[in-house]
Amino acid sequence: MGIFDLFKKNQQPQAQENDLIRSIRHAIGIMENTGSESHEEIIERISHCTKDERLAWELYCLIPSVYCRMIIKEVQYSNEMIVIFPDDTQQQALLSDNQVYKAIQGVVADKFSGEIDNAKIQNILFQSSEFNAINNALNDGSSLEDLMTGPLVMFAPDK
Repeated sequence: MGIFDLFKKNQQPQAQENDLIRSIRHAIGIMENTGSESHEEIIERISHCTKDERLAWELYCLIPSVYCRMIIKEVQYSNEMIVIFPDDTQQQALLSDNQVYKAIQGVVADKFSGEIDNAKIQNILFQSSEFNAINNALNDGSSLEDLMTGPLVMFAPDK
């Protein structure tokens, strides 16, 4: 293996990361502009860009969570994630170990450093189960600082 082989090997993860970043930005764009579309329709639109239905599903589930966690910082969020598969098996993981989640955090942090459109943010927040739970707790009289979330639960697609 020569020096050029090392260089070529180092270039591939960067290209994959750039594809992931592009996919995240595209998914955010779709989710910012959703109307009355079902989550299946949104995931299908995202998968046209990603060419990977599993990644599209993962982006659809994780992007709203990142938005919620970056906007509502007072809540104590769980780092755990549970994926439930169609056959009812479960897989537990840590969000901090999830590469897609970390990439989404970077893209969203960069996005928030620029001009922010509240209506587009709301479109994404309203797709977050965490945001809905926090909103319900606040409506019931809880204080933000007293709130804690359980693990982020995601249901894997049938395919």
